[in-house]
Amino acid sequence: MGKTTTALRHERTIIRLDRDAELGLVLDDPDAAIREGPFPLLIDEWQYAPDVLGALKRSVDESLNPPGRYIVTGSARNDLHTSQWPLTGRVLSTRLWPLTGRERFGDASAPALFDRWDTDDRFSVPSDPPDVLGYIDIALDGGFPGALAASAAGARDDWMRNYTDVAVSRDLGELSRGDGRKPSPEAMRRCLIACALHTAAVVSDASLARDARLDRRTVLSYLETLRVLRLVDDVPAWHMRRLKRLTSMPKRYLTDAGLAAWLMGADRQVLKLDGFARGRILDTFVAAQLRTEMEASAGRIEIFHLRTQGGEREIDLVVEFGQRVAAFEVKSSSAPSRRDARHIAWLRDTLAPEKFAGGVVFHTGPHRYRLDTGIEAVPIAGLWG
Repeated sequence: MGKTTTALRHERTIIRLDRDAELGLVLDDPDAAIREGPFPLLIDEWQYAPDVLGALKRSVDESLNPPGRYIVTGSARNDLHTSQWPLTGRVLSTRLWPLTGRERFGDASAPALFDRWDTDDRFSVPSDPPDVLGYIDIALDGGFPGALAASAAGARDDWMRNYTDVAVSRDLGELSRGDGRKPSPEAMRRCLIACALHTAAVVSDASLARDARLDRRTVLSYLETLRVLRLVDDVPAWHMRRLKRLTSMPKRYLTDAGLAAWLMGADRQVLKLDGFARGRILDTFVAAQLRTEMEASAGRIEIFHLRTQGGEREIDLVVEFGQRVAAFEVKSSSAPSRRDARHIAWLRDTLAPEKFAGGVVFHTGPHRYRLDTGIEAVPIAGLWG
């Protein structure tokens, strides 16, 4: 679901600044344009009339005006232009990620996973969960509403191609690099493809630069832009005093598994035959589900990955919440064994008992079952069942 579609569920009236007639009124007198409501008033695509932010600030600062009068939407790329944003401390921001499995197949109104973690139904497996090929299809569809519609119409490749073209030419092309030059669309495309090829991996900036055939400084600039646009998300490395020899490099994900697969040229047949690529895409898909569950939680939650410097121990995702730690692995097999949970068990035994909230090995089979003390195997569909 897009930002405007989501906001429309909460507004009583809307000003669409991408329409000339409505834009003209705001350009002529932004204070008058937003004064009368009815409220909540949605101001859509604020970047077409940046002066409206000043009017919002003045309205919000009036003590007689209650909170919640305005909803403001705009492209994520505007986050780079902080000099245009006078509303710091006056707004609550919401980041929109691609649709999750819970939004597509489950109950999107249920409490977030980490808010119901200590209940019996934190994972509810559907009666007929997908098998590995079903999960591949769901991951390939991605979470963009347009991509889902295109997939249903047999036009997924066309949609992904057009989306990528727009991203590297219009969205990214509107931004200047630190030296004032515009990014090269083809160079940005190579950087995005390199990120896709390394999604769900701990990879150095130098390796990305080599694969994208760019210098490291350019890649760092492009990566910052991709993060702001929420096409790429870096999961930092987890640290604790007892564990001295942990890598400090982040684990990098494309935020949408369908886009990642398309950029790396991996269709259903490729993912059926290539276990390495299949594991990366499923890891990317599960990370997207957990990312959104974190955003929806009422508490403060942080996500990390864990990897020792020599690679002897590695855990896909480690989540801190409420002074506790939960650990997650993602496997493409349908029946993970206790061996698949050994790194989580090692972490459990390293932590104080009250610190370890539990471990989960997500898999593509139909059953949820115990693997070890405090560790269970859960079908990926348990995230939305």
